[in-house]
Amino acid sequence: MLKNQRGGAAVEFAIVLPLLALILFGTIDFALLFYNKQVLTNASREGARAAIIANNWDSKDSNGFPTGNATEPVNIIKFYCLNHLVNLGGDNNLKNDPTIVDAGNFIIATVTYDYDHLFSSIIGISKTTLTGKTVMRQEWDDS
Repeated sequence: MLKNQRGGAAVEFAIVLPLLALILFGTIDFALLFYNKQVLTNASREGARAAIIANNWDSKDSNGFPTGNATEPVNIIKFYCLNHLVNLGGDNNLKNDPTIVDAGNFIIATVTYDYDHLFSSIIGISKTTLTGKTVMRQEWDDS
């Protein structure tokens, strides 16, 4: 090895290291984003499953159709998100809106979450809004 080539590998490594770190941490960040998206989808599905059963609503009208708030399905969604979302120091901004669409007797459970990227302040990426949405047909007890 020639004397004037000493330290060349260290210089090359120093040049390549930031790129490798960017690829690694970018992969981790987007893996967490996709994981949290799946958690929101699962949470909305669990909330919708609880909401399609008429007994989980606060009150019923004269025909047995649920009215009022679906407090139990909302709590199921919140509990699922609190136990499964990966939140690395950001705010846990959940919005839970289980609603009844009268036209087709479907329940729509929607969960929205603002995902904070790991290095958003360094690379200038703002929060990404993730939404999990599930639509299920309601089960009514007509008796």
